[in-house]
Amino acid sequence: MRRTASAWTMEAMALNRADRLRAAVQRDGPTCIWCGRGFSGLVAPTTEHVVPRLKGGPSWLENEVAACRRCNSERGHRGPVEWLEECLGRGWRPDGQRLERSLARLAEAIGREGGQRRARPYLDAQLRRLRRRAAGPALISASRPAQSSAPRAPALGPTADRSSRAVGSVVDVVHAGRRVVGRLEQVWVYPVKSLAGTPVATVEIGPAGPRGDRAHSVVAADSGEPVRAKHSPVLATLVPTGDLPADERAIGAALGRPVRLQPASGGSAADVAAVHLVSRQAIDRAAAGEVPEGCSADDPRANLLLSLPDGDDERAWVGRLVSVGEVVLEVTRTPKHCLGVYANVRSGGVVAVGDPVLL
Repeated sequence: MRRTASAWTMEAMALNRADRLRAAVQRDGPTCIWCGRGFSGLVAPTTEHVVPRLKGGPSWLENEVAACRRCNSERGHRGPVEWLEECLGRGWRPDGQRLERSLARLAEAIGREGGQRRARPYLDAQLRRLRRRAAGPALISASRPAQSSAPRAPALGPTADRSSRAVGSVVDVVHAGRRVVGRLEQVWVYPVKSLAGTPVATVEIGPAGPRGDRAHSVVAADSGEPVRAKHSPVLATLVPTGDLPADERAIGAALGRPVRLQPASGGSAADVAAVHLVSRQAIDRAAAGEVPEGCSADDPRANLLLSLPDGDDERAWVGRLVSVGEVVLEVTRTPKHCLGVYANVRSGGVVAVGDPVLL
């Protein structure tokens, strides 16, 4: 029996993420919305937000479709129509009709449920763009292969020339001399220097680094001397709440002496560079005993955790520019005592989990 839109909404209220993914596959069929591959043991479905969370898209079943892990990861937070055009340009078989149904279904749900002020204008713009393109010859059916003349949506410039090949689990995309070498797996912000960090889905990065990172330092209440985890390891186990008086009391209780949280001059108390990057592969190698000379295998407390192809090493990037999401970073050096690399910000913007990493 075919369910109505309101029935799907009522069901979604009681479903967890895994159940919603199963419902999306049941509703739309067992294929990836972006590349058209059928789901199997080797091509597993993942939950894809049609309107990205970064743009205010809700975690409702109406805003969720099934996509393979590769497409979900490479899309990042690009708009759905832009990514649809990109998929066509790669010769894949995106299901534009499913995308239009999903956008229309979300618009109807927002009309019923209300709210979602951030998502509404973005959703309306995507629907208009998609429907304008639907009048063209190249867009929508997933039942026929995309033609080589299908339009492309260049990610870095209007004259980009692309080719692609698989490298392990990462698609290596040559793009005007640059290539996608991985993806952003995790984003961490450390609101108080030396204290534990907080994982976030997305963050704005400016000249001083991620917004809110190392915004405060712990100092002794009487002398104002800095208090560091190097000498007080318990600090690294404490997670700040954002309530400064409460955090000061909790830190003081853990240390057995009163402290203050001092705002950082210039917005960040980072010692060496604005951004610290490390790859999952470097952490795995260190856990297996392969640690660069002079480095520790301990948690490097990096801001950006990257997933790279096996064998790649971010320490070879020193002196190069790396793009993550909207941000361009200049890799300046390797740390003396921890894993990863340090980078300064050449061009700020927003990064989000799943963004591609380009060299």
